[in-house]
Amino acid sequence: MRRPAARSVRGAIGVFASALAGSLAGCGASPALPGPDAAFDGAAADAGAVVESGGAAKASPGGCVPVVPHLPWSSPYAGWSKGIPTDPSFFPIAVWLQGAWHASELAQLGINVFVGNNAGTDAMALADLATIKKLGMYAILGQDAVGLADANDPTVGGTVVGWWMSPDEPDNAQPLSGGGYGPPVAPATLVAQYASYRANDPTRPIFLGLGQGVAYDGWEGRGSNAPAESGYVPAADIVDFDIYPYNDCGGDSNERVTCGQFWLNAAGVDRLHQWSQRKQAAWTDVETTVIAANSTSGPTPKQTASEVWLALIHSANGIVYFLDSWNPTFREDAIFEDPAMVAGVTALDAQIRAFAPELNSPDIPNLVDVRSGDPAVPIDTMVKANGAALYVFSAIARPGSAVASYAIQGMTGDAVAQVVGENRTIAVTRGAFSDSFAANDVHVYRIDLAAATCP
Repeated sequence: MRRPAARSVRGAIGVFASALAGSLAGCGASPALPGPDAAFDGAAADAGAVVESGGAAKASPGGCVPVVPHLPWSSPYAGWSKGIPTDPSFFPIAVWLQGAWHASELAQLGINVFVGNNAGTDAMALADLATIKKLGMYAILGQDAVGLADANDPTVGGTVVGWWMSPDEPDNAQPLSGGGYGPPVAPATLVAQYASYRANDPTRPIFLGLGQGVAYDGWEGRGSNAPAESGYVPAADIVDFDIYPYNDCGGDSNERVTCGQFWLNAAGVDRLHQWSQRKQAAWTDVETTVIAANSTSGPTPKQTASEVWLALIHSANGIVYFLDSWNPTFREDAIFEDPAMVAGVTALDAQIRAFAPELNSPDIPNLVDVRSGDPAVPIDTMVKANGAALYVFSAIARPGSAVASYAIQGMTGDAVAQVVGENRTIAVTRGAFSDSFAANDVHVYRIDLAAATCP
C-alpha cells in the first residue's frame, strides 16, 4: 500500500503493549511459556486420550477424553533447498525494507527475516548479509545482479532464503514517469517474471507483496477495471499483502471505510489460501506506527496484537512488521520512538517463537466448538495439539466484548485450562468451559488431556 508518495509502504507484524491489561497481558514475558511437549505416550491413555491418524474427534473406548486426530502436515517451505527454514521451531517474523545498520535492535525485537532490500530499494551488500548472518537472521532480497551474486557467496551461505519480486504492490495503479497513475501490472506479466526468477534460481522461493485490495474490494488505489486479485497468486511461492485498518482512520474517505476493521488481515489471509493452487505460503503485513504525515491515526500495541493473532488463527504462514513513519518526518525505524510498542513487539515475538511448534502443525477441525454470547461479536478459534496437550487459540473478531463458551467434542471428563501467560486457570467441566473477551482480546488455552479426570 503506497501511502506517502515518498516511498512504497509495506506491512508490519502485530505487537503487545508493555502493560497489556487485556487478554494476553504479560504473555510474552511469562517465565513459563510452552515449548514442545513430550511425545504422546501411555500416560495419556490412562485417561482415555488417544491420537489416531485422520478422522473426526470422538470419544475413546472406555475413556472420557476425545480422540485427537493425528493429521498430516508439511512445511509450505519444504520445496526449496535454500529457502525459509523448515525446522518446526522457526516461524517467519519479518520486517519490510529495513537497513542492516540496526540489525541488532531488530534481532532484539525478535525479527528473523529482512524483506524487500535490493532491486532498486535499500541496498543490502555482502557485509550487511554477514551482519545479519551473525545474528541468526535471514533475508529475502530483490533478484538483481548484486543479490544473485551475494546470495551464493560462501561467506554468507544460507542467509538469503528467498527472492522479492519487484515492483511492490503490482496490483495497485502504477505511478507514471510523467506524473499520475496507470493501470496495475498485468498478472500475466508477473507470472512470466516468476518463471524468469525461477530459471535464475530454482532453490529459493519467490515472494510477492500485494496491496490492500486483497482484503478490501472497494480499495480505490487499484484504479478502474483492475484485474482480479486472485490472478497474482500464481506469480509467487510466498504471497503477502498489507492493510492498515487503524491508520485508515486518518486516511481519505475511501480508506476510512476500513477504519478500525482489525479483522481484515485475517480475511485477506483466508482469501490467499483460497486462491492458492500450489499451497503457497500466505503472509500479511501489520501496522505498528502512525504511518502518514499530518496524522495521529495508528494502532495501540494491543490493537496490533489482535491483528497479528487473528491472522495467525486464520493460518498465516508468516508475519511482516511495517516500522516506518512520515509523522512528523520520515523515519525508517519509527517503532523505536514508541517504547510501549517496542515492548509489545518484543513480547509478542517471544510468544510466537514459543508457540512455533504448534503454529507449524496442522489445525484440528471439529474438535472444539466455540460460541459467542453475542452473535455480532464472533470469537475466532484455532485448535492445535502437541502430544497430550490441546491448545485453543482464540481472538475476538469484531468491536465489542463477549463471553465465549467452549465444548470439547467427545470429552465427558474434567480438566484444567491454563490461560497461557495470564497467570490464571479455568475449570473444564465435562469438556466445557467459558471465558470473557474484552475489546481486542486474545486468549490461548492449554489443556493437558493426560491429566483429565473421569466422572
